[in-house]
Amino acid sequence: MSNTKSALANLWTLSLMLLLAIGAASCGDVSNAPAPAPGPGALTITTTSLPAGTENQPYATTLGASGGITPYAWSVNPALPANLQLDSATGAITGTPTAQDASTYTFTLLDSSVPNQTIQQPLLLTINSAPVPPTITTPSLPPGTVNQIYPPNTVLEASGGTPPYTWSVNPALPNGLQLNLVSSGSISGTPQAGTNGTAAYTFTVLDSTVPFNLTNNKQLTLTINLTVPTLAITFPTGSTLPDANVNTLYNRTLLASGGTPPYTWSVSPALPTWLQLDAATGTLSGTPTATATITRTYTVRDSTLPTNRTTSRSITIRVRN
Repeated sequence: MSNTKSALANLWTLSLMLLLAIGAASCGDVSNAPAPAPGPGALTITTTSLPAGTENQPYATTLGASGGITPYAWSVNPALPANLQLDSATGAITGTPTAQDASTYTFTLLDSSVPNQTIQQPLLLTINSAPVPPTITTPSLPPGTVNQIYPPNTVLEASGGTPPYTWSVNPALPNGLQLNLVSSGSISGTPQAGTNGTAAYTFTVLDSTVPFNLTNNKQLTLTINLTVPTLAITFPTGSTLPDANVNTLYNRTLLASGGTPPYTWSVSPALPTWLQLDAATGTLSGTPTATATITRTYTVRDSTLPTNRTTSRSITIRVRN
């Protein structure tokens, strides 16, 4: 009887162990089960400031973001300045703004989580006014003469923009003349045979504004004479200078033609103390205090090289009440 009970106990134990083994097999090894996927990180706009732009100049920047689930969707309120666009898929801001601006825009980022995460970031966008391009201020070019050194100190001048300047010319200057392309803009040389005549040339100045150089141009006429024209003293109107009046400012300018500018003026004998002659411009100015008749010899000297040319003329100014 005891043997029967022992056999039954062993059978029961074996059955229980078999059932436990089957259960363990069906459940698998819990310790080897994959970990649950982590949730998306916090959505963040990483851009903290926008670069400044300049009106009428291309602008490009891209907003940055992290966290959440891509793809992202961008939007902005209020609308960006005219001619600037926000790419809703990439966050790129591109375009060419046409006006100054300094406003704060609220950028909104939406991710692809379920439910979506969203975040906003206010950013200041500054569009600066466009810098003023340089202006060529040279009013005219002095004439040259075949086989004569071109007037020295002939320099193109510019103002505005950001110096230093770089110069160019189109078409090329007459054979024998050179334009200093860097900084000075000087014209020098000796016109060669066959270059006589008059032609228009377009001079271009390029400044050093960063990041975009600014440019401007001006057309100037250059005359190359076959021979040096005769130097002469002339008047703005008529054949002499007008009279002066007592206690009234007198201001008249002697003119020169021919030769090679620039000119230098002198007078002999000396003028009365109330009247002055500007040696560079030929302007006579002053206020007479009494009637008089003033006759003097005026001389103009040109810049022809290697020998300057001169001419003189006797001129009378009468002072009346």
